[in-house]
Amino acid sequence: MSIQAIKEAVYQLNKSEQAELMHYMVELLASGDFELSEEWKAELDRREAALEKGTSIGRTANEVIEKYRAR
Repeated sequence: MSIQAIKEAVYQLNKSEQAELMHYMVELLASGDFELSEEWKAELDRREAALEKGTSIGRTANEVIEKYRAR
């Protein structure tokens, strides 16, 4: 099955099923030998520090989704 076929199948799922699949994918990626690059580790540390200092600008999920739908 191609990636495009999987994307089309996922599009046909209802939101609850898509959320369940998303959770599964995150868990799948989090398990095993997945290793972040040093650059990503530094970026995540920077973002965590900004959250702790209160200097991070958050956006709602709807804002992020709308941004990408507008493309």
